[in-house]
Amino acid sequence: MKHKKKYLIIFLLFCFAVKVNAQTTSMASGSGIVLSTEGYIATNNHVVDGGLEFFVDVFSNGIKKSYKANVIKTDATNDLAIIKINDPSFKNFSILPYTLRMQGVNVGEKVFAMGYPRPGLQGEEVKVTDGIISSKTGFQNDNKTYQISAPIQPGNSGGPLFDNSGNLIGLTNSGIPSGDNVGYAIKISNLNNLLDMVQDFPAMPLKTKISALPFTEKVKILSNFTVLIRVIVPNCDLKTPSELFYKINSNSSLKEIEKLFNKEGDNYRTDIAMASFAGSSWYKWNFCENSNKQASVDCVFMGNKLIMISKTFRNETCNSNLNEDLYKLIKPGLSYSSVCKLLQGEGDKFRTDYNLNMNMNSYSWFDCKNENLSFQVFFLNDKVNTVTKSKY
Repeated sequence: MKHKKKYLIIFLLFCFAVKVNAQTTSMASGSGIVLSTEGYIATNNHVVDGGLEFFVDVFSNGIKKSYKANVIKTDATNDLAIIKINDPSFKNFSILPYTLRMQGVNVGEKVFAMGYPRPGLQGEEVKVTDGIISSKTGFQNDNKTYQISAPIQPGNSGGPLFDNSGNLIGLTNSGIPSGDNVGYAIKISNLNNLLDMVQDFPAMPLKTKISALPFTEKVKILSNFTVLIRVIVPNCDLKTPSELFYKINSNSSLKEIEKLFNKEGDNYRTDIAMASFAGSSWYKWNFCENSNKQASVDCVFMGNKLIMISKTFRNETCNSNLNEDLYKLIKPGLSYSSVCKLLQGEGDKFRTDYNLNMNMNSYSWFDCKNENLSFQVFFLNDKVNTVTKSKY
């Protein structure tokens, strides 16, 4: 049996996080696009999810104005959210110069994205990137998104994707760090479906008014409607989940694990019903020390039985280094605790455990500096039965 943990780094373009108060909250950011003169704005759900307070920064002719906002409607499945400015100092936007293009987007068509990637580093001026529609389906053939060649960076999340005429055709939401000029955008039809559920949402313009303008003029006008969204999020308190991780075993129930992680990583929690595997559910707890260090624990249940647990650290101080000498020390008959002691602090920062049946368990240690190298150890009745070293 071969196993490779796939680090599905979807580069959720949420978050250049700035530390505000180490004990309480942090500031994160994303982008958005105005949908009505009254202050309705579209963005990604992951930008606002778990937020405590929301602010919209509007830039017009070099002047920034900041307003408080509320979340109106969310669609976690399609990673969409509608927020609305709710601030006594707000004055309505001017009439929108663009409309929603619902169909007829073709592969190879020119597009451009706008947003505020990493404003703490790149500045609070809207950034524009252009490219083409690379595919009508996104990551792993997801038909809710387009693949685009316009470069996407952290902080672009929720920003608009326009066609060359200035019609709104999508919202950018992700990219792949290892893929040059590979990004994804949620199709505008999904946003339109969400708008249908917003009570009393005003009608969008029927026609885009800037189609004939030069590209630079389009960008100048659209910059007034592309906004920076700032979100106050709670900090995690947990220093490291490692000691909690080792308290979980194949007999742990979901309720026991929830109690273990309560008030630790539960502020950053994702639950997914795995429809492709009947009866399976995936629970993910995300932990953070600060904006540069993250860790997560994943638990997969088949019915009420825990069948997989994984632990991932992404940490600047990673020292893991799996090597031949360590591999040779893992011999048949060695106890589980002995193997953990050998590898903990080495490959243990990237760890996946499978409970195969009543007596057999598989544990994979991954080198955190080289995710293509792993040791996989099969235990029978808590003793090493088989050990393999994999390179991908």
